[in-house]
Amino acid sequence: MLASDREREATVLRLRAAHLEGRLAVEELELRIGRAEAAQTREELDAVEADLPERSSTAIEPTSGVPRLPGRRHFSERKLLDAPPADVREAALAFIVPPLERYGYVLHQEGADVLVFTDPNRGPTARIMVRLRDAGDRRTLVLAHGVAPLAVRRAFARLAD
Repeated sequence: MLASDREREATVLRLRAAHLEGRLAVEELELRIGRAEAAQTREELDAVEADLPERSSTAIEPTSGVPRLPGRRHFSERKLLDAPPADVREAALAFIVPPLERYGYVLHQEGADVLVFTDPNRGPTARIMVRLRDAGDRRTLVLAHGVAPLAVRRAFARLAD
């Protein structure tokens, strides 16, 4: 059976999620994304992610709930927002940067689809990475993870609000 554009996009999103979970290195991710985008059949798409666990029917399930535990803790958020990536990027900068700055984080790396914040006083473990992915239909998938204090984790959790 021939693969659709939507099926190829869903496979790419699952591959990116596997990368964020640490299952795929960057080089392997890029190789598999190329194979997924070139796939003509569903069988070819299945082969691209056959060794990854728990292939679900949805691309990525958004996280929900607001963190309550105080202190600097690891977090991971996935949000599917109803806006194009450029708009989400600008809104994320406006909404997230103030709490980050209050806790000493600075924008370390900036790109069209990635934002990396670091706290120079705390070393390499105090890093927050935000990736923006076009999910089609004028929607954007936001993937964020890192180590941050409660106020910052809450700001990320409330992105979809």
